Amino acid sequence: MRISNSTAAAAEFVSCRLKAGVDRVDFLRHVHASQASLKQYPGYVSRELYHDVHQDTWFDLVRWSDLQAAEHAAETFMDHPHAAGLIGCLDPAGLAMHHYNWREELGAVSARNPIDTPSGCVELLQYRLLAGASLPNYEDVLREMSETLRTHAGFIRREVYYIAKTGQWLETIFYRDRASADAMFAEIKDAPCMKACMELLDETTLTMTFAVPVEF
Repeated sequence: MRISNSTAAAAEFVSCRLKAGVDRVDFLRHVHASQASLKQYPGYVSRELYHDVHQDTWFDLVRWSDLQAAEHAAETFMDHPHAAGLIGCLDPAGLAMHHYNWREELGAVSARNPIDTPSGCVELLQYRLLAGASLPNYEDVLREMSETLRTHAGFIRREVYYIAKTGQWLETIFYRDRASADAMFAEIKDAPCMKACMELLDETTLTMTFAVPVEF
């Protein structure tokens, strides 16, 4: 299922924490300044920033036309004047970056809310499958799950990303608010598609975070 008419087929996903003494205002100022540089790169599509208040962790998702564009930007951005200020805000011990293929056909858009409905909560899932799990079977489970999610009142959209080389998955699920996310989970936790998903997923690799979209 196509989620949008965008040309994005890949994404860079960065998780990070700020250095001691760096405040939110300074960090967002550097994010804003870096945006002017990123937008000049061939293949740039869009960018979103999320914040997990409880763990004080930031997530930066940049969509690109393809993996080559994403990797080229990652390799050369460090030479940009704005890069030093942004990188200088970050704690190296809490920094991780991955490049994913966007599996847009495995995602979903709400059957009840416009795709541009403001989101107050983003669920971020990162995981791998169990050794020997069938990739085609799991893709079928993801499609079934997406069909289940899209009918719920507080659901907006779901994006699915994958790294074939490492088997790493990333999901970003957008809700109206955290209460909507909790309500939906309560409704689907015993659904057949959820059980099928958990049977193929390696739970020791699963991280789940709820974050808030942040304007910059």
